Amino acid sequence: MMILDKIQLLLLTNKKVQFLLFFLVLALLSLFMVLVYGPSCNYPGYDYYFHLKRFEALITAIKEGSFPIYIDYEAALGYGYLSKIFYSDIIFIPFALLGLLIDAPSAFEVMLFVMTILCGIFMYVAVRKIYDSPFVASLSSLLYTFSVYRLFDIYNRGALGEVFAFTFLPIVFLGLYHIIKGDYKKWYIIAIGFSLLIFSHVISTVLAFITVVIILLIYSRTLLSEPKRFYYLVIAGVVTIAITSTYIFPLFEQIQSNAFRYEDNDWALPSRTKQPLEYWLWSIISGFFYPKHIMIKSYGVILSIGILLRFFIKEKSSKLKSIDLGVIIGIGYLIATSSIFPWGRFPFTLLSFIQYPTRLFLFITFFFSVAVAYYLFVLFKKQRSRIIVFSVFIVLIGLTICMHNDQYKYMHTTYIGESNEKPTPGNFFYLNGAEYVPEKASSAYFVLERGDSIRSLMGVSEIIDYKREKGVLMLNVATSSSDSLELPLFYYKGYSATLNDENIAYTQSEYGLMQLPIDKSGEVKVFYKGTTIQKISFFITIISIFVLCFYIVNQRRRNKQFKSIH
Repeated sequence: MMILDKIQLLLLTNKKVQFLLFFLVLALLSLFMVLVYGPSCNYPGYDYYFHLKRFEALITAIKEGSFPIYIDYEAALGYGYLSKIFYSDIIFIPFALLGLLIDAPSAFEVMLFVMTILCGIFMYVAVRKIYDSPFVASLSSLLYTFSVYRLFDIYNRGALGEVFAFTFLPIVFLGLYHIIKGDYKKWYIIAIGFSLLIFSHVISTVLAFITVVIILLIYSRTLLSEPKRFYYLVIAGVVTIAITSTYIFPLFEQIQSNAFRYEDNDWALPSRTKQPLEYWLWSIISGFFYPKHIMIKSYGVILSIGILLRFFIKEKSSKLKSIDLGVIIGIGYLIATSSIFPWGRFPFTLLSFIQYPTRLFLFITFFFSVAVAYYLFVLFKKQRSRIIVFSVFIVLIGLTICMHNDQYKYMHTTYIGESNEKPTPGNFFYLNGAEYVPEKASSAYFVLERGDSIRSLMGVSEIIDYKREKGVLMLNVATSSSDSLELPLFYYKGYSATLNDENIAYTQSEYGLMQLPIDKSGEVKVFYKGTTIQKISFFITIISIFVLCFYIVNQRRRNKQFKSIH
């Protein structure tokens, strides 16, 4: 009994032991998940190859020395895709360096595993700080990290952007806590959280921003009573923009320079993709059981049943009030995913770019995970009973992983595999929706039919010695008069085109391709050089990161000195 009592005392008082025990469970469940599902490449989700190709393009750029300014020149049968500008590659970088040593798919798997571990750790740290309970922090972290919707994002959808968003969202809410109630001088936490979220997934960032605004409005009295909190929130916003300059400004530059396919995309509007009642009900109760022929997006029945525990809690506290607030927001978001929500009406049409209302499951999962863990913490007072409850939920999480794995592999074999078995016009050669292809490029079938050819629009030029070499398109042209050449390259701002080493001001053809004016014979070279904004914004990001790191280190040093004096 003496040994058991000492172990129990350590669990109650030693934060390092508490974290190490949590980390052990997190690591074992992460390994269990990997063993159960196997490599993603064996059963690739809908967007798996799109993100893998992005990853491979970054590895290639690092190898060839073109990083940080590059284009995926192999994409779409060589027509090129500027995915880097529309999907940030910052989070990829450390894993791409690993990809230089091992093959890209293996490095991709390591990335998914590491993101799972980090997701659990960040959630634990955030909840532990806010609610000061290792039990709530540990259980909510495991419920969140191995939630049905996150498993769906990783495997069914292969939606890497949202998977990254899962990892960094807890940092945003930890930072928000410090702005509202905690140490507002730690404003940099919300800046770091939002920066990582922007680098991960823009749509999730917008939804997170809306959620943060809702919470700030609810706690507006606190901000008004201490104006400094609002002041530091503004500073955090400015710093976030500075840190993410390398992504934000080049993105706006490209959007302003051309029209893209996503702007005319009416097949993935929230008014069309919101869940019919049958699917909506399944999203509430699935997790252990699934309909056989329906691809259900769900946050899981464990969380649905868990929040009902609220009816058994009588006590009141500020912490419980904040938990209930999250649940209310979560329920509101749950209703917003259903067919009864008026997504087709103003002002909700302003959010049409989110495509799928079920993206709100990310936030529902966050709020409900914390709520379930906290409700159990309140209901079970004794340490031993909490250990039993915690153990039961570990088993339930393991069962969730197994059940979802079976359903996913069945759906992959039956439906998903057909859509991405190989690059075809149907998946736009692994660009899937190809949202960031110029709008004038009608379809992937146009690319397939046109092929890797250069066309003389006036019919007076002859193309000689045409070849491609590591992203550089080279040819010799013989012409007797002025002409224009249409190249097998999608039009993007940032290309460099020369004729006999003299720059050519290229334009966009009627089919969304690069068009070069030619007035004499000679050698033509075309490659993606990047824009001035891309280059300057990259250095702004680097400088901002270093300045913020210096500020944080200096601030902590001052705090230590202050504590030692007092």
